[in-house]
Amino acid sequence: MAAAKPSLPTWRPPHQSPWQKFRRNPAQYTAQCLYPYRAKIELDNTAQDAISVVCISDTHNTQPDVLDGDVLLHAGNLTIGGTYVELQSQLFWLDKLPHKYKIVIAGNHDLLLDPAFVARSPHRIREHEGTSRSDLDWGTVTYLYNTTTSLTFGNGRTLTVYGSPWTPAFGSWAFQHPETRPVWPGSVPQGVDIVLTHGPPKGLLDDGTGRGCLQLREEIARAKPKLVVFGHIHAGRGRDQIRHDRAQKAYDQIMNGSEGLLRSSSEEATTLVNCAVVGPTMDRVEHTGTVVNI
Repeated sequence: MAAAKPSLPTWRPPHQSPWQKFRRNPAQYTAQCLYPYRAKIELDNTAQDAISVVCISDTHNTQPDVLDGDVLLHAGNLTIGGTYVELQSQLFWLDKLPHKYKIVIAGNHDLLLDPAFVARSPHRIREHEGTSRSDLDWGTVTYLYNTTTSLTFGNGRTLTVYGSPWTPAFGSWAFQHPETRPVWPGSVPQGVDIVLTHGPPKGLLDDGTGRGCLQLREEIARAKPKLVVFGHIHAGRGRDQIRHDRAQKAYDQIMNGSEGLLRSSSEEATTLVNCAVVGPTMDRVEHTGTVVNI
């Protein structure tokens, strides 16, 4: 009788007490404690012509009930294994939803959508005749890959959405970049209302893991969109805000290792939404989305 295979240990980052965090970097720890208490500017608009934007991400083959709204944004990781069958099932589900506009980007699990990953990892994913990337039926779903789309509504209002799937490299997955590769600087066109991306900016709704993207954070500060929607770090689910003022700049400088003072002088802000739908096991729906009224 064959011996049972030993289970492999699962690495988890060591838990640090508040005192340990303070001793490691007093300025960063103090700034992180104060940051949630800064004054915020509400994006949600209760006016009659407000546009309701429904945000979801990381459905990972699940097909949850989705909140009603004018626009549905899916921030990637539609699937677990990134196969044609998985992707097409998710697209059929999204196509049937009643939202006027349905906008989707890929995530790191959506392997088939990344031609570079398919080319370098044939042991993980292959294209076959009839089940290739080009055979996918997108229906009424708009797919963005480093591109922008403009949405027009009956009340005469418009919204522009820029979508990009890139996240910092972590393991071997699709649409990932080394930190030294500049994928975000200057990428968001001026005047874009919404940025739809797969992962969070560094230090914001990334569950304190540091796995958010510093390039993205700097690009948000430059482009100043109204809304940034993402997922990827499931435990970071929630809502936050970047204020484009001296206090925010000071916080960013502190988090990057330089100095600053928490002062405020601006009324510009970007709302951030981490809208991951499933939990850590990827098979249980824990969230039905976030609605933002613009």
